[in-house]
Amino acid sequence: MRHALIRSAVGVMLAALAFAATADADPAKSRLEQLMGPKFREAGLDRATPAEIAVLERFMIEHADDLRALTPASDIPSATAAAAEPVHKRRAEKVAEASDERVSSRIAGTFNGWRPGTTLTLENGQQWRVSDESSLVTRALDRPAVTIERGSFGQWWLRVEGYNSAARVKPAN
Repeated sequence: MRHALIRSAVGVMLAALAFAATADADPAKSRLEQLMGPKFREAGLDRATPAEIAVLERFMIEHADDLRALTPASDIPSATAAAAEPVHKRRAEKVAEASDERVSSRIAGTFNGWRPGTTLTLENGQQWRVSDESSLVTRALDRPAVTIERGSFGQWWLRVEGYNSAARVKPAN
């Protein structure tokens, strides 16, 4: 309990510092450093010279489409469809499909359960990411039936047929 309170307090302080850093937007910081925040330091980019950072920023801008294409095919329902449609359009359509109160489908392929952060792809093309700390371990199941229902406060709950567990999920695409 005490550790949880300490972690919570540290999290609030870090969030406040991050907010303050973005609110003041230090002009001496590169766009990349402002965008990445703490990840900039984790990636070791704080040791790069301003000229090297500028080269990296230009490269990322010039090759943005190529970098997007590096997304693993397992994370994209259809590689050809993904290349043909803009990301924001696909995401809007998927969220619109998920706006119903209930989604019934099957897991695409083999299902072994979930853990926090797992992305589950359904046969209807929707992808849902587990957003709580729940987990479920099962024997390998081939295409189990699932239902995803809207709960209170706009949350979504995923249930696998035959199991008495539910995971809070969010649309991942």
